[in-house]
Amino acid sequence: VAERHNLPKITVIGHDGRMTPEAGKPYMKLDVASARKQVITDLTSQGLVEKTENHENSVGHCYKCGTIIQPLLKEQWFIDMEPLAKPAIKALKEKQITFYPDSKRTQLIAYLENLKDWNISRQIVWGIPIPAFQSEEDPTMWIFDTHTDQPTITKDGKTYRRDPDVFDTWFSSSSWPYATLEKGSDDYVKFYPNSLMETGGEILYPWVSRMIMLGLYETGKIPFETVYIHGYVLASDGTKMSKSVGNVISPMAMIETYGADALRLGLMTDRAPGINRPFDEMKLVGGRNFANKLWNIARYVHEKISDKTYEQPNPASPADHWILHRLNQTTTNIANDLNAYKFSEAFDAAYKLVWHDFADWYIEASKSELNSSILHQVLLSILKMVHPFAPFVTEAIWQQTHTDSSLLANQQWPTEVNCDNHQAKQFEAIKEIVTEIRVIQKLLAPKDKTLYSARESLATQSKEVIEQLTKYSVKIDKQNLGNVRLASSESTTIQIEPDKIAAYQKAIKQQISATEQLANTLSARLSNTSYVSNAPKHIVAETQQQLDATHSKLDELRAELLRFAASN
Repeated sequence: VAERHNLPKITVIGHDGRMTPEAGKPYMKLDVASARKQVITDLTSQGLVEKTENHENSVGHCYKCGTIIQPLLKEQWFIDMEPLAKPAIKALKEKQITFYPDSKRTQLIAYLENLKDWNISRQIVWGIPIPAFQSEEDPTMWIFDTHTDQPTITKDGKTYRRDPDVFDTWFSSSSWPYATLEKGSDDYVKFYPNSLMETGGEILYPWVSRMIMLGLYETGKIPFETVYIHGYVLASDGTKMSKSVGNVISPMAMIETYGADALRLGLMTDRAPGINRPFDEMKLVGGRNFANKLWNIARYVHEKISDKTYEQPNPASPADHWILHRLNQTTTNIANDLNAYKFSEAFDAAYKLVWHDFADWYIEASKSELNSSILHQVLLSILKMVHPFAPFVTEAIWQQTHTDSSLLANQQWPTEVNCDNHQAKQFEAIKEIVTEIRVIQKLLAPKDKTLYSARESLATQSKEVIEQLTKYSVKIDKQNLGNVRLASSESTTIQIEPDKIAAYQKAIKQQISATEQLANTLSARLSNTSYVSNAPKHIVAETQQQLDATHSKLDELRAELLRFAASN
């Protein structure tokens, strides 16, 4: 229309967002919005406008100032990506690089297979200058030169002006793995390729992919062997944290409230590679509680070991052998998890060892059978294993445990300690007895807190530790046996009042009835051929698993009913 009616064509917007002289005098120096209105006015005055309509459109806005982003036509530097992408795709398909999670490798392959040419020039103040110089005499003539600190250079009597653009940030940083190392140097041989690249998922395409492509192009080698994609810590409502939105949580404030170790532990708990999760302050509370628990454990151990030093642990009781067995298992499990970048799982294993195995069971058992050498050995090993997760509290405890100037951070990973697996299993059996007594005490609260045994048994052999852990007395008495046999020890009984037994039996029967109804419902569902044929396979499988679990529960309840029925 503009050409037909001799109207100016608005084709160029200047850097200041206003029309350039190419737009014509009526529109030159007008901003975009004003120029558009003026064009409509001029067209209307010439009778060229039939009607005007409003159209909804998705228009980009600056996230800082909120203004509309206007297009600006400008020549740019591009790279043909197909020759770079092909070797990278081949390396990824051959799994030369391991990804955590592996799904990111598949995503990256799909991205590279559909990659377009890459615009590597930017019109910004800061950046690495593009080493391209344009002839002042012949604008079509360009040369390469590294004197990018000079605005102009002279070659063969001709003057060339440096391109004012700079490299795209990702182009510059994609060269980082090899550009920072001198080829052929000891550092280059040692660090290229590197073992691990850890980063966030949103720069998988702009950075990780470009490092792989340029690394292969420049060196013939992949830049790293493993890529770990961490999940992002989102705001508590699940949105991304942003300073402009104002939902950023200051880590310094959290450290002030809970401590640095608690912050680390809280952010690590229940995390998986590539999975974004909201910030949960209660997890920091859990981290602080764990740090406090570890500190209190250390205080107890220090009181028991005094100034003694032990070169080797000397296990004597089943509890000693059991805690060393659990220590060996956990040491191996944590090492395997860390090597597989399963950080949350590794800390979970350390948590269970510290809180449940060591504090809840072994330390309580040690109050009846104290073995200072085992307390000392387990504490030292725990400090070494927990140090990667909570470096500050563990280092502080280490300094109090040792009189020398050694740092915990410099210690070797714990090695396996000798123990007797048979005695370790004995303590597992003791734990079952103790757990059952605690359950009975909670449910029925018998007045007679005595464990009776008609003969020598595990319960009587472990009299002191069971009495310490249950507050029940252990007694060999062939005449006065209890009326309820323990499921965990056939030779051990307790005495419970008949009315409490009757009430408990009634409760079990009610549970059996409800569980039978559930089993019948699930069985009927699985007997329905329409359900089995039409429902998703995983739903049918879940129903079968639920039915199997229900039958197992029924067996347990019926056995419990028979055991208490025998007491009447």
